[in-house]
Amino acid sequence: MATPMEHVEALALSMVARGAGTHPVEGHPGVEEAVVAFVAGDLGTVEVTLRAAGAPVRTFRFGIAAPVPAAPAAAAPPAALPTEQDVVRLRAVTEESPEDLCAWRELGRVLILLKRPAEAAAAMEKAVALNPSNPFFSLELGLFYSDAGRHADAAACFEKIVAIDPTLDHWVSHPGVAALMKLAQSRRRQGDAAAAATTLRAALPLVAAILCDLGAYSMDSGNHLEAAGFLGMAGTLAPRMVPALHGAGRSLLWIGRPGEALPWLTQAVTHDSSCVEAWYDLGIAYARLGRRVEARRTLRRVLHRDPAHDGAWYDLGCLDALEGKRDAAFRHLHRAARHGNNRVAHALADPDLAPLRRDRRWPALIAAMERAGVPEKAPPAGTGSGQG
Repeated sequence: MATPMEHVEALALSMVARGAGTHPVEGHPGVEEAVVAFVAGDLGTVEVTLRAAGAPVRTFRFGIAAPVPAAPAAAAPPAALPTEQDVVRLRAVTEESPEDLCAWRELGRVLILLKRPAEAAAAMEKAVALNPSNPFFSLELGLFYSDAGRHADAAACFEKIVAIDPTLDHWVSHPGVAALMKLAQSRRRQGDAAAAATTLRAALPLVAAILCDLGAYSMDSGNHLEAAGFLGMAGTLAPRMVPALHGAGRSLLWIGRPGEALPWLTQAVTHDSSCVEAWYDLGIAYARLGRRVEARRTLRRVLHRDPAHDGAWYDLGCLDALEGKRDAAFRHLHRAARHGNNRVAHALADPDLAPLRRDRRWPALIAAMERAGVPEKAPPAGTGSGQG
């Protein structure tokens, strides 16, 4: 197979978003089409079979959150598309047992794979009638209606699902989001693009939450440039999402852009004045911009809320050192050590503390920091007046 397996997995994921049915594939050597179907017995799972020359390349099963490859293709018999015999067999079952919900549902799936969406929708209508409260059934029926060109009926199915929780508080993956996206598509196909846009705006908080998580993970991995981008987008979509606002500012501090960090951090403390670390990073941004009065005032706010914040005491000491206030600088730096600041190597190299290194009190300060028992922290690179 010419296509690397990680590309095949990504391709399978992209096919899930297209909904049930057979989809053509372009731009991926070795893969010609994808068959997407819901998996019987597990309403939260879909199955994607990638095919080439009529034979399966690989089959995946996807749960709510992550893909789990099914049995390797080499160990499984080739999956054949359903035939008319399958339709006849399932129709016989439904005639004999008209309350057999699974038979109606399976008949619908077989018909959709055979590209007979009108008949598939009729079969799925029976399944929904037998279990009208199941949102997955309504979603599947809506997809079948879409394939049959019955966009108003599809929209009604998707609206039913979205109405369960229009804010997506409890349906943040599937079927709520899928229904919302399909509802927007249905409204657009009916010629109402404005209604489609309004519909999809309901998903913006979820999009912002995803971007915020992406930013946080990027920050954890050390990619602060990427983190700043994701968190900035999240903060733009959700201007009151404090973790996104704070994270965007903090990441920008890491990559040496305090001027850009400042408005994000200001918004963060405006919306949540109790966020001590956002106040601290705001103080750092002011200090790195040379705005020492605002930096000192902001760091005092941090200490008012958290008197044991060793970083704020340290940075106050750095501001004092830069302004020639040696007594105050040593006093504040000793407070930092008392509260656990043991970043000796940093202090020895910090240019802000250069005025103190020839003072006779310097060795005692370094000794106090060496005795501090708290493990070293990792604040933003070049933070504040003295974290640079």
